[in-house]
Amino acid sequence: MAAALLSAWLSAAVAAEPMEDVDYVLITPQPVIAPGKIEVIEFFYYGCESCYRLEPQLQSWLKSLPSEVSFRRIPALRRTAWVPLTRVYFALEQLGEIKRLHEEVYRAVHDGGLNLGNSSELFEWAQKVGLDRGKLETLLDSDLIGAKVQRARDATVAYGITATPSFVVDGRYMTSGGMAGSVDALLPIVDGLIDKARVTGRSK
Repeated sequence: MAAALLSAWLSAAVAAEPMEDVDYVLITPQPVIAPGKIEVIEFFYYGCESCYRLEPQLQSWLKSLPSEVSFRRIPALRRTAWVPLTRVYFALEQLGEIKRLHEEVYRAVHDGGLNLGNSSELFEWAQKVGLDRGKLETLLDSDLIGAKVQRARDATVAYGITATPSFVVDGRYMTSGGMAGSVDALLPIVDGLIDKARVTGRSK
């Protein structure tokens, strides 16, 4: 009983005031793309099991996002093997299909056991979910997607991302599933960092 109460108290404390170098770290300040808003960035990878487990919680969290907070995703690109699924994300984004298919990619990879980094498996899946194979194939090989992949790599380095899922708040505060200790604890920490950004002033 005492242990349960202590755990609940610690969870509430973390949600209210994240601790520097425990729940989050300060990073070299990065520019935000939505002036006047507190920016939240999720760094993810479709092959990351923890990212997949977080996604339903993240979708619920986004539904109550305050108007002063902006949210965007960046595929983390920490190794060459991650490039194919990074290309898939940006191709879906370019096709306007992220809202419909973002979670479906996770399900295909983690529940369906598909390797969507493999062209034949990707195109078979794409046909099943109603995508135009020709458009998808053209996009995947385009200079546009190549440039987006490079920018994702540059951002992964600039923000100091070493694990997924990771979140950066206001271009200054970075937390991750590893620092949070669990996927369930991650978004309360993000909320605490949003509160911190409100108090300390927003990045320019």
